[in-house]
Amino acid sequence: MNKVCRLALLALPVAILAACAKPPQPGNDAPLAYAPADTPYAYANLEPQPKAMVDWSSRQMQTVWPLFIDMYSHLANDTSKLDGRSKKIIAAVLDELRGRDTADKLREIGYKSDARIAIYGVGLIPVLRAELSDPAAFKGMIARVESKVGEQIATGKTGEQEYWYFGDKDAQLVIAVQGAQLVVTLWATDATDDAKQLLLGMKKPEKNLLDAGTLQAIQKKYNFSPYGEGYIDFAALAKRLSSAPTGADLDIAKAMKLPTTAAIDNPVCAAETQALVQKFPRAVFGAEAMTPPQIKIVAQLETESALAQALMAAFTAAPGTGAAAEGLVDISIATPLLKLKDYWLKQADAVAAKPFACPDFAELNEMFAKSKAKLSTTIPPPFSDLTGVRLTLDKLDPRKDSKVPDMAARLLVGSNNPLAVIGMAQMGVPQLKDFQIKPDGKPVALPDGLIPASAQVPPVFVAMTDKAIAISSGAGEDAKLGSYFAAAPSATPVFFRMYFSGALYGLLGKYSDTLLASMPADQKDTFGDQTKLFAMYEKMIRSGEFTFEINANGVGMRETIELGD
Repeated sequence: MNKVCRLALLALPVAILAACAKPPQPGNDAPLAYAPADTPYAYANLEPQPKAMVDWSSRQMQTVWPLFIDMYSHLANDTSKLDGRSKKIIAAVLDELRGRDTADKLREIGYKSDARIAIYGVGLIPVLRAELSDPAAFKGMIARVESKVGEQIATGKTGEQEYWYFGDKDAQLVIAVQGAQLVVTLWATDATDDAKQLLLGMKKPEKNLLDAGTLQAIQKKYNFSPYGEGYIDFAALAKRLSSAPTGADLDIAKAMKLPTTAAIDNPVCAAETQALVQKFPRAVFGAEAMTPPQIKIVAQLETESALAQALMAAFTAAPGTGAAAEGLVDISIATPLLKLKDYWLKQADAVAAKPFACPDFAELNEMFAKSKAKLSTTIPPPFSDLTGVRLTLDKLDPRKDSKVPDMAARLLVGSNNPLAVIGMAQMGVPQLKDFQIKPDGKPVALPDGLIPASAQVPPVFVAMTDKAIAISSGAGEDAKLGSYFAAAPSATPVFFRMYFSGALYGLLGKYSDTLLASMPADQKDTFGDQTKLFAMYEKMIRSGEFTFEINANGVGMRETIELGD
């Protein structure tokens, strides 16, 4: 484990409390007001979470918290890369958190249930800022940690501001209480006071992100809720790396022993880098909904308009994505191979016509040239006719009398020429040469003896339409193939969808019990905690769904979680 990981492990309990906070309306002293307006990345909450979400989280916390603390304790103890002192500090912090499984109990150590938080960069250096309910209570917790460890945590002072730090001769993780706010950041061990005060926010930026309205604009554009939004500005990062730092950025660079000249000092490389990132200038993310029984988290990789249109033309919607997902697990992916091939060849032709002149991009030129040579060959049928694949797992229960689980599943293969797929299968499998099937969607059983009895596979049926082939295995699965064919693709190019039922966690718990019985004694405690978590997750989460789509703004990802009681 490297130095950054060790520092992160020490800071994680603090970050957990800050991240769980519920923010109220921002004001002039909001954490976001300390973020420079030109920060290349940021995350913050603009309004409080709805009470229903806070109440649901509190109920789950009482169940999960003790187990979470135990698991983190096992992780710290089992990590050989941590020294004894670090392990003692982590154990003492976890001891403070243990048993504080409600917001009121956490308030005893400074946690504020309606806190505002912000994560941002001063230059490129990350800063976490969060409100505390009681700064004295937080300091009291630190004092108790020191007492349990048997030594004081190292402290420093810049101006009138005191802070705690962890680190070595090169870098330090810093924790400070500034007024009623907690500040966590990093700096070089020999950082100047000016740099420290910039990072700690003792000197506020001339223009701040709250007043700039960047996050508010993202919220409005993408119809996010105000409960948390953020971004990573790749174009801004490229611009900073292509020019020498100035002003506060220069002070931070000197203090952190970062380059004080342009990181990309070749003018040609700088120009091509900035042109390249304009193709995908920014990633944004936020909560679209956060009211039980549903949470929707959205991420968007923004692309230039022409690229978005080209991607929309190349990608198609995956099978069944216009209908509700089913079963324990439901995975669907679009496979428009010919369209994707044409899209990539156009990109390769564009690079060939105007290769990158920057020496650092020579490998990109070579990659596009090689890929064009490979893709110029014809994709033979039936692969060229594929449009998408969908797999639904309805059942996968362990059996006591067999290693083969009791399974029920369906598979759909979309094709512009399904008869060619059947013909290919008949040529490759002699037992299928007399197999008869019509494109009418009616299930036909596979010939007896095709699958060995020793495989213990339930009866397999095949059905076909003019657009797809579907296969089922398991009792009653053949009766579901009609609706499987009928499930339409989404209206927008959702090219990938993965769904799981909360019952999957219960199933994982069943298999974990089997694995646990065969594990070494020194691993059983940690793995046993994981099986308990599976049982809790089964109650907490009814289902989860992840989708990727191409839209007018670029590539979008959506995570939808249906919550339990």
